Amino acid sequence: MKTLNKISILSVAFIFAIFTSCENEDYLVFTAQEPSDAVTLSMNIQTSYLVSEQTASNLAERIIWSEPDFGAPTPNVYVVEMSLNSDFSTIDLSSGDISENFIELYVDNLLDMAEAKGIEPGESGDVYGRITAYAGSSGANAAVSSTSEVFTMTIEMIETGVCEELVASNWGLVGDAVNGWGGISRGFATNDIELLTDGSGVYVAYATFLDGQFKFRQDADWGVNFGDTGADGTLDAGGDNISISAGTYAVFLDLNNNTYSVESAYTDVWGIVGSGVTLQKDDGSGDIAEWGGGAKDTKFTPDPCNEGIFILKGIKLRDGEIKFRQDDDWGVNLGDTGADGVLDAGGDNIAVTAGTYNITLDITNNSYTMQKL
Repeated sequence: MKTLNKISILSVAFIFAIFTSCENEDYLVFTAQEPSDAVTLSMNIQTSYLVSEQTASNLAERIIWSEPDFGAPTPNVYVVEMSLNSDFSTIDLSSGDISENFIELYVDNLLDMAEAKGIEPGESGDVYGRITAYAGSSGANAAVSSTSEVFTMTIEMIETGVCEELVASNWGLVGDAVNGWGGISRGFATNDIELLTDGSGVYVAYATFLDGQFKFRQDADWGVNFGDTGADGTLDAGGDNISISAGTYAVFLDLNNNTYSVESAYTDVWGIVGSGVTLQKDDGSGDIAEWGGGAKDTKFTPDPCNEGIFILKGIKLRDGEIKFRQDDDWGVNLGDTGADGVLDAGGDNIAVTAGTYNITLDITNNSYTMQKL
């Protein structure tokens, strides 16, 4: 609402004289109003979030929401709250005042919530979240606010025991969002993106997707495949294709519980690039996407047992050169000047010969290994 001081035409000269001789000024007063649209999530909450101590530093979710208009020229302030109870009788995690319309929630945050909830390894439980937007400032002084509907996050604690090394499996990702439904090589022995497993029945892959759809299948064959009929996070044999937006994700397949989850992996994702890769361009031409031209890099998977170590199993290379880089960008890239097995920032290209390899990238100790299979 806009309020103006009323003045008569006959008083203009008098008031002008007063205003030029004193410090009082005529001004506009804006009153914040209830927004026409409430705060809403601008992304989908996953069916479940698989967490373990070994992945505590990983990003679990980037929560994004709409920005309500309070009708006042003042920036919004947001507070994200998490509770163990759907009625928010306790506030167990709070962001405090933030100005952006997003927040990054890490596995470590969910582990704290799981511990407070009493969720044991091998079990799952629900925690609850909400977002409140304030016009200008939060708390008791807030003139007006808007709170989102409560959203539920299901935390599933992975039963790790002794951490087992990830190994290649016969499960993969296929689809027009991945590999042209099997027609485009992503650098592995088959054209599907391979999922890794620790033998527990849970599988994982880090991959960059195009806008489109995907499914899970075994042995790069349609004889055994899973989709999701109803888009409820439950696996269905031969079920509907799973829709996904372009981006880089961590994809988990849980055959124990017949579920899957897809988690955004926004930053610090390592990939392999170069003339020595067998990754093909997205256009279906069959041409190799050398040095990042025409396709996103084939991604490493973080080692769940060792922070700072990234692994790539069963990658098929050809005669040529490779490097490692972060987030499909040359801003952070690693080579090997001197071919001594030591990673160098912006270092020389690494010469490779044709074959299938297991590659380990150790960012903590600036080293790498390439095991030819």
